[in-house]
Amino acid sequence: MTDARGKGRPTAVGDILPAALEAAGLGRRFAERSVLDDWAQVAGERVAAHSRAVDLRDGVLVLDADHGAWRQELTLLFPAIARKYNERHGEGTVREIRWLHRDRAAGYRGDAGNHQP
Repeated sequence: MTDARGKGRPTAVGDILPAALEAAGLGRRFAERSVLDDWAQVAGERVAAHSRAVDLRDGVLVLDADHGAWRQELTLLFPAIARKYNERHGEGTVREIRWLHRDRAAGYRGDAGNHQP
C-alpha cells in the first residue's frame, strides 16, 4: 500500500491495521484482547510472575495461576484489579473474573468458576 499522497511510500501496518480489523468485524475483539497486555502493570510484577490474563470478553476476565494460593490471592485482589483496569480502559472493561481450569486428561478448558466484586 502507498500513503494517501500517492508518492509510492509504503504505509506502516500499524496505520492500516485498525481499519482492517474493523472492516473484518474484529475491532471490538482486538480492543478487548489488547487490554491483556496491561496484566503485569495492573496486577504487579510479583503477581504476574505467577499468573496471567488469558482472555477478556464482555467484561469477563479469564485468569490462570500456577498455584491455588495465587488463585486465592487474586480473588481477594480482584476489586483492586478491576478498578485499575476500568481506570485505564473505561468503566465496565472488567466486571468479573473466571478461572482457567486445568484438566489433566484434556489440557486446558475454560471454566465456570467466577467471581464478581
